[in-house]
Parts: sequence; C-alpha cells; structure tokens
Amino acid sequence: MKSFALAIAFLAIAAIGTAQDSLGAAKELYASAAYEEALSALTRLNAAGAPDGIGKSEVDVYRAFCLFALGRTAEAKSVAESLLAKDPLLELDPRDASPRIVAMFDAVRTRVLPRVIREEYKTVRAAIDRKEFADARPGLLHVRRLLDEAERSGVSDEALADLRVLVDGFIELTNAVVETRAAAEQAALRASAASAREPAVEPMYDSSSTDVTAPVVVNQQVPPVPPALRPVMRTGRAGVLDLVIDARGNVERVVMRDSVNAIYDKLVLTAARSWKYQPATRNGTPVRYQKSVVLTLD
Repeated sequence: MKSFALAIAFLAIAAIGTAQDSLGAAKELYASAAYEEALSALTRLNAAGAPDGIGKSEVDVYRAFCLFALGRTAEAKSVAESLLAKDPLLELDPRDASPRIVAMFDAVRTRVLPRVIREEYKTVRAAIDRKEFADARPGLLHVRRLLDEAERSGVSDEALADLRVLVDGFIELTNAVVETRAAAEQAALRASAASAREPAVEPMYDSSSTDVTAPVVVNQQVPPVPPALRPVMRTGRAGVLDLVIDARGNVERVVMRDSVNAIYDKLVLTAARSWKYQPATRNGTPVRYQKSVVLTLD
C-alpha cells in the first residue's frame, strides 16, 4: 500500500514537471512569434487540465496573448474576461505583454470590475449579516482594494462611491468587533490569573442622586448621518447612548444601549469619546456621573 502511494506521488510530481516543461515550451514559441504553435501547445495543456503546480490561470494568460497576436481579438477578450472575473487585480508579465495587450486587458478589467465588486461585496455582506466578522474582514479589505482600482481606472461612479462608504464603515466595525473580542479574551485571562484585589473606584452618581448637580454640556456634537446610510435608516429611529463622565468632565466610558444602525453607531461612539462637560458636583466637589443621551434621527 505504501509503495502504491509513493508511486502515485511520483506520477503527480512527474505530471507537474511535464506540464511545466510544456508551458515553458509554449512560452518559448510565443517569444519567437510562433503564435499558432504556441496556442496549440497551450490548448492541449489546458484540455489536459493544468496541475496545481503551475496554475490554469498562467496557461490562460498566454492563450490570450497568442489569440491577440493572431488577430483573434474577440476570443482573446473572452479569455481575459474569464481571468479578470476571477482575479481583477491580475498583473501581466511586462516581459511578454506588449502595450497593446496591456491596454486590452485594462479595457476588459474596466468593464468587469464594477460587476465583480458588487458580487464580492454581496458575499462579504452575507458573512457580516451572519455575525462572522473575522471571516468578513479579509473580504472587505479585498473589496476596498477593488474600489481603489476602480477609482484609479476611472470607472468609479456615484453608486460605487456610496459602496465605498459602506465598505469603510464595515471595515471599522469588523476591526472594532475583532479587537474588542480579543481584548475581552485577554482581560478574562488576566482576571483569572490575578490574585490581588482591584483597588476601589471612585463612587458614581446619576439622575437619582438628589444631592448631586448634573453635568453641563460644553460640547455634545452628534455626527450627521452619511448620505449613503439614509435610505436604510428609518426616520424617527431613536437610539440611547449611556455615558460615564469623570470628575474632569471627560467621557470616561460610552456604550450604545439602543442601536440606531451598526455603521452609524460606530460614528456616534467615536464622536462621543471627545464630548466635553462641566463635571457633576456634590457639595461643590466634582464627581463621576452616569447619564443617557437619546439620539433621534430627523
């Protein structure tokens, strides 16, 4: 049985080596302008199924080169479209790709890029809806790279610009969730390992404390709703933000108790950390105070 497995392994290695030799020979034929012969070799290699050791995409790239050189432009564009639909950021080897071939690939890339961006965003958005934030983050970053390429290529439009706002918001959200979970895990480990008691914290008061003067707002600027989020947010939707204001009037802690929208919540929480107050006082002495802020969308 062991001998049989070794034999299969040697056959697989030999197949990869043969395929690599065939691809190398096809490249040499292409370099010497023997386009018909190179295309025939690549077609045979493609039909046989290129082993993983060389990758089918490399075979198809040179098929597109040969087809273009032979004047079979429509077929070359079809192969290029198939390649770029799978990898819109595909880079060509400048040693073999003439400026005309590069221009052809760029034109095809420009045409397929918006569709690919929307398809990949749909997939990654489904992962976010399933709360699979760690899995969604690489996909979001890839979509962001595709949006950058669309802008560089001059194919970005208003719809893609709105999509960029959503993608950036989701990247911030997934980063925050992943980092928060990691921090919570580290905190749990530290708490389980700690043997000393934590020092007592300053007392905190709220609206039920009759002998305390509530803090006075100095700056409590709520960020506007981004235009891209307005269609998916209901007018009049109220959110509730719980703040802890320290004895210096700074926001010590902020929590979104009632959510408005996952992306907009992130914007509000970021803004709230910089809000400023005249601190609450008890018998003339500044104290910590917990208050709630109600957010109502017009």
